[in-house]
Amino acid sequence: MNEPRYREAEQRLWESVGLTPTERQLRLDRTGVTVRVQEVGEGPAVVFVHGASNSGVSWAPLAARLDGFRCVLVDRPGCGLSEPLPYTLDDPERLGAYGDALIVDVIDALGLDHAHVVATSFGGYFALRGAAAHPGRVDRVVEFGWTVGAPVGAVPLMLRIGGIPTFGRLAGMVPPTERAVRAMLRSIGLRGALASGRFSQQMVDTYLSLLRDTNTMRNELKAGPHTFRFRGFNKSVFLPQRLLGTIHTPTYFLWGEDDPMGDAEIARQFVRNIPGAEIEMMPGAGHAVWIDDPDHAAATTRRFLSGGRVIDEEATERLRTS
Repeated sequence: MNEPRYREAEQRLWESVGLTPTERQLRLDRTGVTVRVQEVGEGPAVVFVHGASNSGVSWAPLAARLDGFRCVLVDRPGCGLSEPLPYTLDDPERLGAYGDALIVDVIDALGLDHAHVVATSFGGYFALRGAAAHPGRVDRVVEFGWTVGAPVGAVPLMLRIGGIPTFGRLAGMVPPTERAVRAMLRSIGLRGALASGRFSQQMVDTYLSLLRDTNTMRNELKAGPHTFRFRGFNKSVFLPQRLLGTIHTPTYFLWGEDDPMGDAEIARQFVRNIPGAEIEMMPGAGHAVWIDDPDHAAATTRRFLSGGRVIDEEATERLRTS
């Protein structure tokens, strides 16, 4: 663990997007850990929940464009500079209970009655479970790309190998190289963003430092769940249709057409199970759509969180009936 070096990399990333966040620690009573949050902006509160083996600063390019909102970027337990979980999530019931509690735990620790949620990938699992378990506490949900809990398409080889316990532990022990990080990012659909510079050098450096200088990957592998397996996906973490049908929180998905985790057919079939949910497929985008087109991602997020529709009602009805 080299916290100063990681903080230096984070600071360079924040400087590159023209922001200086405030930082504090939140004690999550239900979850039983203390997490770090970074905040920028003023206005209605938006809780950002990142994906696996990542941290809150991964949202910096989007937060920099969301003027008019109080953006609360959470390091999930065990990630970034937050405490690790004191238990594992390899049991489906324990994972479900943790998923139900995490978002509202953060909202309570912030001293709020309710908040919006923006999430992606593993973070999307918590957003949807939190909205189902605590209606009224989550105002609106924006989901970027495929989310854990949805059916999966082709799992990148690197993630499948990481799902083998022995290889996973070794991966957590061997410091990654920038070349390996860039290869992994390309495998999840960020080839164009890397080539164009939208996934900037500062972002690469911060992610590399996260993996090298914090215990994020080790904590994620230890706590689980083992979402990916060598033969594909762990189906025990799928979100059942009956749960999705109880979500009445307004929900909007911006999903990349080139997301390797789930194609357009998977996206539409999954979103169809959530009453009233909207979905927009983004051409040429992969798993991290707010990186592929941050301006469009910010504009649609701002419109949706402000109470508007992103997709017209006729298009949404076609999704329901197709």
